[in-house]
Amino acid sequence: EDDGTEEDSDIIKVAIVGKPNVGKSSLLNALAGYERVIVTEIAGTTRDTVEETVMLGKTRLRLIDTAGIRETEDRIEAIGVERSRKAAENADLVIFVCDGSEALTEDDRIVIDACCEMDNAIALINKSDKGSVVVPSDLPFMYVIPICAKTGEGLDLLADAVDVMFANETPCDGSILTNPRQFDAIRRAYEAMQRS
Repeated sequence: EDDGTEEDSDIIKVAIVGKPNVGKSSLLNALAGYERVIVTEIAGTTRDTVEETVMLGKTRLRLIDTAGIRETEDRIEAIGVERSRKAAENADLVIFVCDGSEALTEDDRIVIDACCEMDNAIALINKSDKGSVVVPSDLPFMYVIPICAKTGEGLDLLADAVDVMFANETPCDGSILTNPRQFDAIRRAYEAMQRS
């Protein structure tokens, strides 16, 4: 009987990071397929790391939902923030999540700067259902993907990006938006379809 040790070596450790209330826990729930993490409109609900193993595309991931990273006077939240930073440092992939319906803040920029030091990082512009004031060119990442964790929109593009990053034999079929010009063209086409 297989003890799963070899399988575990194939799991990609993924830290989901961002400031509080951008949809990190909603993302983990969407990828897990069930309500694994409590989600509320109250910033700072997640105070510790929460882990879940999922298949995303062809890649097996151990997702680590982290406490929102921000300056805080709350001792318990500060411990969670420190654990978030450590989880990101030890991850194979960091997924930065921002709320696309609001302008980027200093808290976002602090997390972005930390992500830029990582070997593998993807940015997700969440809450696309609310409209977006954040555009891909605002974020200095190779992969910037607009998503809606609540509806699942864009998660297929995330799966494609992860497969390309971690499986050399997975060819890119052109379905990943890798630059702001591509994203803008798709956005304009989508808006034109909605108008018609």
